[in-house]
Amino acid sequence: MAAVLFGELPFLKEDLEVFSCAYSPDGKSLAVGLFNGDIKVYSTSSWDHVRTLTGHTSEVWSITYSPSGDRIMSGSYDKTSRLWDAGAGTCLYTLTGRNSMVNGVAFAPCGRSVASTDYDSTVRVWDVGTGECQLILTGHTGTVMDVAYSPKGSLIASCGYDDRTVRLWDAQAGECLQILRGHTDSIWGVTFSPRGDRIATTSSDNTLRMWDAETGACCRVLTGHRDRVRSAAFSPQGDVIASASEDKTVRIWDAETGICRQVLPGHSGWIRCVVFSPEGGRIACASQDKTVRVWDVGSGGTRQFASGHSSTVYSVKYSPRGDQVASCGYRRSIRLWDVLTGGCRRILTDHSGWFRSIAYSPRGDLLVSGSDDCTVRIWDVETGACRQIFIGHTDSVLVVAYSPQGDQVASGGLDRSVKIWDVGTGECRHTLTGHTNFVSSILYSPKGNQIASGTQDSTVRLWDIESGTCLHTSSAHLGSRYGYYHDLAACVAYSPGGDILATAGNDSIVRLWNVETGDCRNILIGHTGDVRIVVYSPQGGHVVSAGKDGSLKLWDDGSGECLHTLAGHTKKVTCVVFSPKGDQIVSGSKDNTIRLWGTTSGQCQAVVQDLDTFIQSIAWSVAPGINYLVAGCDDGSVYMLKVVDEGGVCHIRTHWRSVNGELNVTETSIQDVQGLSQLNRRLLEQRGAVGKPLHADRMHQTSQKVLRMASVVSALKEPSTGLALEPTSISNSAMGLPEHPEDQEQPIG
Repeated sequence: MAAVLFGELPFLKEDLEVFSCAYSPDGKSLAVGLFNGDIKVYSTSSWDHVRTLTGHTSEVWSITYSPSGDRIMSGSYDKTSRLWDAGAGTCLYTLTGRNSMVNGVAFAPCGRSVASTDYDSTVRVWDVGTGECQLILTGHTGTVMDVAYSPKGSLIASCGYDDRTVRLWDAQAGECLQILRGHTDSIWGVTFSPRGDRIATTSSDNTLRMWDAETGACCRVLTGHRDRVRSAAFSPQGDVIASASEDKTVRIWDAETGICRQVLPGHSGWIRCVVFSPEGGRIACASQDKTVRVWDVGSGGTRQFASGHSSTVYSVKYSPRGDQVASCGYRRSIRLWDVLTGGCRRILTDHSGWFRSIAYSPRGDLLVSGSDDCTVRIWDVETGACRQIFIGHTDSVLVVAYSPQGDQVASGGLDRSVKIWDVGTGECRHTLTGHTNFVSSILYSPKGNQIASGTQDSTVRLWDIESGTCLHTSSAHLGSRYGYYHDLAACVAYSPGGDILATAGNDSIVRLWNVETGDCRNILIGHTGDVRIVVYSPQGGHVVSAGKDGSLKLWDDGSGECLHTLAGHTKKVTCVVFSPKGDQIVSGSKDNTIRLWGTTSGQCQAVVQDLDTFIQSIAWSVAPGINYLVAGCDDGSVYMLKVVDEGGVCHIRTHWRSVNGELNVTETSIQDVQGLSQLNRRLLEQRGAVGKPLHADRMHQTSQKVLRMASVVSALKEPSTGLALEPTSISNSAMGLPEHPEDQEQPIG
């Protein structure tokens, strides 16, 4: 993979498969267990190889440092555990006497005892000073894969691969206190939270489970991985947990809510082990692909997530429940986001073509999507499972809509038809034909008894849902002047009462139609370019329109009078939404700004400017006491914004933001670049960058294509007005500040 993922540090490339890894307590070293039995130790400041511990004759499945950091314990498939002097790299003694391979090892918090697990169904506790076996814990009925001490050292937890149980033991007496059951397949790993009140386990059933350490009750099941989950680790603060899976990803979860905050790809093989650095800012992952990858994941509470779309976000929708946002990216993915934390709950990817449109069901439990693969799909938003696939369109499905009752879905697209689907049976109730160009917008009436469809054949048609007949056809607007469809916005809108339909087109005019008679009741003239957006206020009475001339116009739908022209955008307006109360309007434009307007005054109340990209789609929702905006961007990022009133002055603040997370540097020159730290230089070289950067005392200009760190900052830069996120980690010298680049050890992004 040639792209740099933001937050990624240089990886360690070995000649053999990597089975385990562990940070030293001071975070200055990382020990790595290999297939041939070697243990390599690296400096985390430079990732230079420090020493190799030799002695094992087979795979090193587990490694752990003593609490003081002066000892390393390892367990191997050669049926031995070894205690090493961490400084000298010498083997102090070998624990033998087993008849099976050693899977897991764990130091007691006091450092005087160490526990190990075997294929012979036992857990053994050893005296570190003498090497003698103090306890043998029996009870598992098959292989015991992992073992962990509680933070106070009073409990030992072990997990069974064959019996699928977790057992809690009294660390002194060896008595089994509790047996935890719930996993439906083999259990690979077990770990305590820093406070000791929670236990996390990983399993071949593709889940993590969180358990109450006192009662043994299962508190939460974390789902999202698509293959066996091999390892988990709590952050030192206990607020997040990382999991490693055979699906080749690491996931970062909120330990309290169970929401997935980040998904970290990059490995090309199974990931066997994941560990947090002692300060909690980094994680290391050991993989079958012969690498150890290190990520800067920040502290808990980070507001920027490297798990965004890799291409334009064309649609964002709020769940009717208000707790979730769906974003639709062109390149075959839908992402479901938690409103409060910004964590990516689910990634939906089963379409074989690009996604074009999404819509929530009225209850918010289902999501419908349309795609270039000519299908319509219904998704369960809790599990991410595809419930139904509607097949019938013969070309790309551009638009989808749920009926107000939730029993139907409408779809339209390039095949010039509108199809009505029964959500319960999956059958196509009606195929509505008559349009002579592709269908670019579909809208159910508020009562759900009609559908309005807009196309590029210059017509808007009203359809009766029950019979499938066309009630009225409007052909007043001009036809499309374009031969493509990706620049379209919805051009039809029902009034809240459903008695008026507003339409807009390329003739710069907005028309209001009587739904019952089909007569045009008002013609709204004032725009000087194509009108691509028309929206009714939630309470009715007002219509806002916007388009290519950069202006928004607010109209009285009774008199047809233009109440306000909202001027400020300098380029085409791409999206508009009313606040739920109808007292404010938000607009996004290709001038890379977001503007908040008062509907009574027509004045601009707040501006978010200097964005690196423009907003493609925007939605508004209200939580108790909070106004949220979610915006989907052309660069694949998603913004969650808050509209706040401070002393009568409106502000738009960032709640969280996702980012694309990748920077392609293949064959990019870093010749004569200033300000690259040793780690960043190594990472860029591993990803295909070429050339040699400058030292701090050399100033040289080059006409070659040069990658400057400022471009990396630009990829993550926050708007200077209204948006404030944590600063990106980037070397000071790259920003023109006096600093020694060789001392900088921050990751890109």
